[in-house]
Amino acid sequence: MKRSLFILLFLILQQAYAQQQIKGTIVNGADLAALENASIVLLDSDSIMRYFTRADQQGKFQWNTIKSGNYIAIVSYPKFEIYSQSITVADKPLQLDSIKINSQSNLLEEVVVNQRIPIKIKGDTIEYDAGSFETEKNAKLEDLLRRLPGLTVSATGEITAQGKSVSKVFIDGEEFFGYDPKIAIRNVRADAVDKVQVYERKSEEAELTGIDDGVRLQTVNVVLKEEARKGIFGNADANIGTHNLFDANLFAAKFNKTERIGLTGNWNNMGNTGDASRIRMNNQIIGDPMYKNAGINYDNNFLQRKLQLNSSYNFNNRSLDNESESFRTQTLNNGITQETTQESRTRSDNKNNNLRAQVRYRIDSLSNLNIQLNGGIGSSASENISRSSTTRNAAFLANDFDRNNSGERNNENIDLRVDFRRRLNKNGRSINLHMNTHVDNSRATDLVDELTNYYDSLGMLNRSVLVDQTRLTDNKSNRLSGAINFSEPLSKQMNLTVGYSINSSSRTALINAYNNTDNGTVSVLDSLYSQNQLDAAINNGFDVNLSYNTEKVNINVSTKATYRYQELTDTYRDINLDRNFWQNNINANINYRISNSRNLTLGYQNNANVPSFAQLQPLQPPTNDLFRQLGNPDLKRETNNALNLNFNKFSLMNASSFNINASTNFTNNAIVNRSIIDSSGRTTTSFVNIQDFVNWNARINSNYTKPIFNGLVQFGPFAALNFDNNYQYINGELNRANNTNGNLGINANKQSSKGVDFNFNLSLGLNNEANSIQRELDNTAFRSSSNADLKYFLPYKFSLTQVIFYSYTGKTKVFPEPIQQFYMNLELTRKLLKSESLLLSLKAFDVFNSFNNINRSSSNGSFSETQQELLSQYLMVGLKWDFNKNLGKKND
Repeated sequence: MKRSLFILLFLILQQAYAQQQIKGTIVNGADLAALENASIVLLDSDSIMRYFTRADQQGKFQWNTIKSGNYIAIVSYPKFEIYSQSITVADKPLQLDSIKINSQSNLLEEVVVNQRIPIKIKGDTIEYDAGSFETEKNAKLEDLLRRLPGLTVSATGEITAQGKSVSKVFIDGEEFFGYDPKIAIRNVRADAVDKVQVYERKSEEAELTGIDDGVRLQTVNVVLKEEARKGIFGNADANIGTHNLFDANLFAAKFNKTERIGLTGNWNNMGNTGDASRIRMNNQIIGDPMYKNAGINYDNNFLQRKLQLNSSYNFNNRSLDNESESFRTQTLNNGITQETTQESRTRSDNKNNNLRAQVRYRIDSLSNLNIQLNGGIGSSASENISRSSTTRNAAFLANDFDRNNSGERNNENIDLRVDFRRRLNKNGRSINLHMNTHVDNSRATDLVDELTNYYDSLGMLNRSVLVDQTRLTDNKSNRLSGAINFSEPLSKQMNLTVGYSINSSSRTALINAYNNTDNGTVSVLDSLYSQNQLDAAINNGFDVNLSYNTEKVNINVSTKATYRYQELTDTYRDINLDRNFWQNNINANINYRISNSRNLTLGYQNNANVPSFAQLQPLQPPTNDLFRQLGNPDLKRETNNALNLNFNKFSLMNASSFNINASTNFTNNAIVNRSIIDSSGRTTTSFVNIQDFVNWNARINSNYTKPIFNGLVQFGPFAALNFDNNYQYINGELNRANNTNGNLGINANKQSSKGVDFNFNLSLGLNNEANSIQRELDNTAFRSSSNADLKYFLPYKFSLTQVIFYSYTGKTKVFPEPIQQFYMNLELTRKLLKSESLLLSLKAFDVFNSFNNINRSSSNGSFSETQQELLSQYLMVGLKWDFNKNLGKKND
């Protein structure tokens, strides 16, 4: 590992050498007057911008560190001709003669020059020019996103943009395999991309109704080149390995202007969802898994682009046979601790079919219709065999518990949404009608065999409880909602929307728990574990939304007042409840475009959350004898107030980006769980409002990205600070828990397909925990994480990829030993064929068999440590074929 890091550092440092200085002056060709602020750009042989600067008051410009090579210098100045010149940077400083450019008024012919700017800010959208960022041949969209300032892509494919997690990835404004955005970033070719746009969009509900709900979703939209919107492309790969491992993947797509068809398929026994043998991923195999997946995506426009269809279907089958061990300790009051150890074996098999379709129809120039249909059918089977024991103060046995359960489930759901929008006059007055219905049904049969033994203070068996049942579950729910909204422009900058909505929902939950008998007689219904529940709710809401938009400022304020009536009955428990609540939601967002390169966003949200049926009902049916959940019919609503701020800045002169986002949230009258554990280890839990204290938290994150070493490396430090102040109950006592987390780190990325390419991430952090009770458990722990993947380009089309991961989790008062995790993966590849589209690979995972699979977690006075059956060291041989027919190729 040290050797690899040394090589990485050496390769970065060597870029500082073989560099020279360039000087020059820009003047008016007519009178030789200096042209202040003239733009000077150096492009490499691939027309990718490498250097950028501006002339000073004397028209002079200077670069001090220009890497040797051939370049094209382009000089531009408003209302002057565009000047270009080929230059060669060798082994000595270069002094250019005075560059004379002429005013366009003196030109006899019109000159048209296309100049590429790598980053632009358009309102609240950040736009990257894909051609300005170099990637390897046959690279995918994922590789391109790693190169863009302000964006990061984790080893598992999660995207972060300007410090926020990306929830949607669009291709030309449309979802492509919307059920899994990773499919798009791992398969769309980087050389087919023209631009990448990053922005925050409103929720789908707000976009369709015009009423802002305060939800903002970080979104990436990939704009394809015009010539890349027609053609066939995809890839297929197969891998086999030791321990009978295999992984097969197929992706194929056909683009034809407006029509897009995509197919995907995965099959592996490694547990991951597609492309399981990726060398970058943490490929520890848990238990004995099997995963199958097949999907299709179809998009097209019909009726002269009046009708748009976006649809997808997906089938997946995931099964797992696993063994695990866990240890959990809970700190109770009066110096008492409770320790639980468990060994378990689980089996599961889940099958799901999901269909998604959206139709957008432009009826005429004034009317639009939007229809969305989502549906799913699924089934599952499971088995759980486990044994656990609980002690007090690591000395006195409180109980032991044996379980042998199995079950089968079937479910189906369908959701239909219709939105109609019509413009009523030329000034922009419009009406929006909305209807939504959702139906969800599930059935289950569970065989339950559980034995609980309780012991007295001397460790003698006190009593035993046997639960031997067949439980039949039948749940049905449906929801119907509608809304009407009117929008009226008050001026050119201001718009008002008012609306009314109604929502009706009902649900039946039937659980018949029959005690099994040995003599084969009719089973008897056990009312304690059974349920015959009906709940219903009606919401009536009024909405007001006011927006103000100028070139610099966008302001949006909305408020919604909702009256909710809900009732619940359960004939098995003689429960008959009805409650009513007022809910108020206020959302305000201000976006201020300070300049073309700086943007500031402020947001405020206020909302009220009413207690759920599960929290209100006096008693829920238990699942085993060790746990009871009580409700609280007297619960009140809780209110949340949230503030958030985001600032981003881009410098076009050095292609750097800076982003900072901060948020804070306050919850009054918070609904929290109050659990009490008795001397036998039984837990009884209920819900209460915290009326005298406020739960709150604060977050701040920042990151900075800048190209260094002549743009060869994207370098980015980042920092984060989180604080939580929460009031929770520990065994019936109110505890104030303060948690502070600080984190510092750096990212570095190089992709030039020469020498060594790399992605590197290093993070260092501290975690401090402080409590108002049980202060002896207050703790400060250090943690760190680093991962790097280095790709060495070798002769004869060979390459070697090295993935290194290391993490350290410090010791705590409960766990006095720290956890260190380390693994290294290697992949040797050879490109075949003239097009280099065929790739042969040999992969070695966890070369030193050093990965530690212990996981720890803590919450509200409870600390747990788990360890699972795991395979981390294995070898695989694979063959991958990238195919591309016409995609991205311009016609003559």
